Amino acid sequence: MSEEIGFRALASQHLPLLQAWLTAPHVDRWWHGPQDLAGVRAKYLPRIDGREPSHVFLIESGAVPVGWIQWYRWADYPVHAAQLGASADSAGVDLAIGEVEQIGLGLGSRALRTFVDHIVFAQPGIAACLSDPQTDNTRSVRAFLKAGFAQALTIQLTGEPYTRALMRRARQAGA
Repeated sequence: MSEEIGFRALASQHLPLLQAWLTAPHVDRWWHGPQDLAGVRAKYLPRIDGREPSHVFLIESGAVPVGWIQWYRWADYPVHAAQLGASADSAGVDLAIGEVEQIGLGLGSRALRTFVDHIVFAQPGIAACLSDPQTDNTRSVRAFLKAGFAQALTIQLTGEPYTRALMRRARQAGA
C-alpha cells in the first residue's frame, strides 16, 4: 500500500530544502527557479507571508517532505492567464517532486488529484484548474493526465522557445 499524501504550508524554515530541490538536475531542467538561497528567499518569502497571491505547500509522503505544490487564481496573473485563455474563475497549480528517488512512483499524480480535490476546489468560485507544463516534460504531462486533467491545447507563450501543454480539469458537478 502506498504512503498517505499530505500537505503542509511552506514556511521560512523549509526554504533551504526547497533550494536543494530547485538545484537538483531533475527539477532545474523544468522549473527554471532561483539557484541560491537568497534568490529562493526573495521569490518564496512573499508567498509565505501573503504579499504574493500564490499558496505554496510541501508535499509529504508518510509525513516526509518529498516536493512542493502551489496554487493561485489565474485572475491574479492576468498576462499569463490571457495567453492561456484562463478564465477568472480558474486556478493554476504547479508542482515538483524534489526527491529523485520518489520519481516514477505515481506520487505526482496522487498529489495533484488530492491537492486539487481538497485544497483548490475547496476555494469558493473556482470552476476549473489549469496548468501548463512544457510539452516535452512528458513525466509531468502524464501525471496531470493520471490526476484527471485533459490536455486542452498546445501553446507557445510570448518569449519562450518551447511549447506548453495546457492541462485542464473542471470541478465536478455538485463538488
